[in-house]
Amino acid sequence: MLSALVLGLYITAVLCDSETVLVLGGQGLAGSATLTALLESNFQVSALNDDRNFYDYHELFHDKIESIVCVRPAGLDGCFELQNFLKTNQNKVKAIVDFTSSSKELMEEAVRILAPLNPEVYIFVSAAAVYDVSDNPKQPLKESDAVRPEDPTLRAQYSETNEFGHKMLGSEEALVASGLPYVILRCGDLIGPRDTTYRWWQYQVWSEHFDIIQAAFPVPGEFEHLTFSLTYGADLAAAVVSVINKRVINEVYNIAMEKTFTLPHYLLELCIYFGNGESCWADYSATIQSYSLYPSNHMGLMSTEHAKVDLDFQPSSWEDVLRDTVTYYEKARHNHTKERDIVLSKLNENVVPYLRVEKLNEAVLKPAEKVVDITSSRPEVNKIEL
Repeated sequence: MLSALVLGLYITAVLCDSETVLVLGGQGLAGSATLTALLESNFQVSALNDDRNFYDYHELFHDKIESIVCVRPAGLDGCFELQNFLKTNQNKVKAIVDFTSSSKELMEEAVRILAPLNPEVYIFVSAAAVYDVSDNPKQPLKESDAVRPEDPTLRAQYSETNEFGHKMLGSEEALVASGLPYVILRCGDLIGPRDTTYRWWQYQVWSEHFDIIQAAFPVPGEFEHLTFSLTYGADLAAAVVSVINKRVINEVYNIAMEKTFTLPHYLLELCIYFGNGESCWADYSATIQSYSLYPSNHMGLMSTEHAKVDLDFQPSSWEDVLRDTVTYYEKARHNHTKERDIVLSKLNENVVPYLRVEKLNEAVLKPAEKVVDITSSRPEVNKIEL
């Protein structure tokens, strides 16, 4: 009888001491890595998203997290499941991790509705593109460099040329102004498994089957010597966990890998991995509107010294990231056929010359599977070595 009472008290204590993290988003590259890291750190996780199944999202998380189904663009006010969550979790949420508030308006809505949860920290995952709309940032980019120009004409010009950076910086500004304890994590171009932009996977197929595709990588002149930072999804996830565990608030951190790239360098690394280092080539006469997938920020490298000091941030090595990411997408050809077909469709539509489409599909797909019927009008191009 006594032992049962002790056990009951123990269970009650554990439940009362549980720590819930609310994640907005979570289905993509960085989100799924973060959900995994939070679960491995023994947090209870609730994820608010539209519950679409990208890659193996449902298989990984459906019985491990609480799902709050909401369509974010439709607005959080009318989300019935969120209203129930708010009623039962006031003062019980340790942290909020936000992957979805990609504009000032969305952030203002989120903090207005979620403030009653009284989280210890509101973590917003932002992007290096905020430096593209900032006033004279220095190299390498430091967190304090993300400041808009005072000149309204220049500010409007920057906002127009980089709408994404303008909106992300607006989100950051709205979060800081909200008064909630915050941490902002700024990422370079995200790489890793479960990428829903399909950029890495497209370049991987292109590099692996360059002998079939025979289409140059477009490298706009502006990108030929432009260095940029990449962020590995698992590294971002580790930074999120570190922020929560170390109880950091009211700080901004750049999160990126040590190794930096130009676009030709990155493409050459992929080609060398597949043994095509001597046969790949690039078209340096390409325009900025061409089919070049990286980088999405154009102000250069990010310094991660602040994160290393405060968060003990230790980015993964390029060798490990390259091997693990390539291996994931090699397996995904057969494990995630919906996403694979999207990748092939994008390449066949934008890159692959018409007469080579069928041969590429045969090389990538299993023999018994139907060829993706996407044609292309891409012309042959002249060789320019990487």
